[in-house]
Amino acid sequence: MLNIKSSNLKTIADTILEATIVGSFSNVGYGARDRLFGLGPIDADLSGQRALVTGGTGGIGRAVAEGLVALGAHVTLTSRKLARAQEIAEEISSARPDALCDGLQLDTGDFDSILAAAETLRRTARIDMICHNAGALTSEYRTTEGGMEQTLASHLVGPYLLTKELRSHLVKGARVIWMSSGGMYTQGLDLDQLEMEENDYRGAIAYARAKRAQVELVSYLAPRWAPEVVMHSMHPGWVDTPGVEQGLPGFRTITGPILRTPEQGADTMIWLAATGGGSAAPGSFWLDRRPRSTVYRPGSASDEAQRQELVEWLELVTLPATVG
Repeated sequence: MLNIKSSNLKTIADTILEATIVGSFSNVGYGARDRLFGLGPIDADLSGQRALVTGGTGGIGRAVAEGLVALGAHVTLTSRKLARAQEIAEEISSARPDALCDGLQLDTGDFDSILAAAETLRRTARIDMICHNAGALTSEYRTTEGGMEQTLASHLVGPYLLTKELRSHLVKGARVIWMSSGGMYTQGLDLDQLEMEENDYRGAIAYARAKRAQVELVSYLAPRWAPEVVMHSMHPGWVDTPGVEQGLPGFRTITGPILRTPEQGADTMIWLAATGGGSAAPGSFWLDRRPRSTVYRPGSASDEAQRQELVEWLELVTLPATVG
């Protein structure tokens, strides 16, 4: 059992752990940080607050929904299939007599679905939290009905549109948290390569590029939307989920014993949604309740001009939806 009393020594130990990658992203890292900093129960009462959790029917998303419900929030969780969303919402509600949880149909890769969901959500009294979790890593090249590559649409473009549509309905101090991935460290932001074509498509790369773009988007938007909206991105580490099993079967076979549980992967998103991250700079990137660097690989850093170009591109591609 670690017993490091000095905050400086704890920070040094955490920095060394972060540099190992495997140790940091695995359940070893989560356990070590729990001993260093205490990743215990979240001290927050979310009674009367409403949260939206996209992709909330399984894996990390369901763990986020359950965690927020346990803190008293009224959670709306989404799925591409309404029946599935309602089924899981009922399961969560049945497990706690005081739970408030409902399901909503939402496909974050479909503009029409996003606009319909946003219209439904704007009928609620308030929205205090948005947890962007929906999306999947797919090995096969797919496009939306509008012709955009599916991974990019569902992880980046659709969630951006949804956030814009709901911005006017967010309460002051609302928290918007984006679930990125440690895979984003392998890619830089390059608009010319952001949307992959069928002839060169590789699922893991498309996923990592979309996740990198999420982080850069949040870095740009968060200071501009603060303090009315508190926005951060984070990654969950390596988590044993159905998505990893289906999208990265070889990776799961090798790393299975050290993968995190969905609850461990969800912890930082729940904590950020509940607390806003305290005094951390707007748009910080988090793992295990602590801000992290967004760059490991030389040449993968982005500047403000690139981020602005990304936002301008997002405005352009979502324009057909916003003008009706």
